[in-house]
Amino acid sequence: MSIRQVLFSTIALAILPVAGLRAADTAEYVGGTVKTIPMNATGFIEFNDTNVLIFNYGVATYKLPYEEITGTEVTKGDSKHVLKKLTVPKLFGTRKETLTISYKDAAGVTGKLDFDLSGRLASGIIVAIAQMKEFREANAERESAEWWGDKYWKTVSNKPVWDANSASAAQQAPAPAPAAAPAPSSKN
Repeated sequence: MSIRQVLFSTIALAILPVAGLRAADTAEYVGGTVKTIPMNATGFIEFNDTNVLIFNYGVATYKLPYEEITGTEVTKGDSKHVLKKLTVPKLFGTRKETLTISYKDAAGVTGKLDFDLSGRLASGIIVAIAQMKEFREANAERESAEWWGDKYWKTVSNKPVWDANSASAAQQAPAPAPAAAPAPSSKN
């Protein structure tokens, strides 16, 4: 073997797993109620934003707020059969599964998104969605709780309360007594 053949073989074997991993992490939109995403659009599901789930496909994105997600479900993909009886084993990669994300938007309309992706990625997305929903709920509880410093300091978040308290305190304060006239002094 020549050095050139060994070099090209090594490079090819080094690139193949990376290409396989990138293809395995993609999600393909295969149906649902969202008409803005084209059928069979391939992209990536991302969790970079703590408010919305993002599906990047090409140059476009679809965003779904976590609080609108009502459920997730994974169904096994169709396996290939020979003569409709013998199952053909998957030799390379993982078997595709269908991830269904159900949601109810702000207007009360229910919908769903169906993605074909690897089983490993599907289970990871379900866990990530559950964690993001829990994070959002915990953060909402924390935001609604009153901060102990609000009664001591005027901040942007509590300025209206402080202004109202100042106005009511000014109205309830007794009017200052008129100053007593100085007693006439007698000068000799």
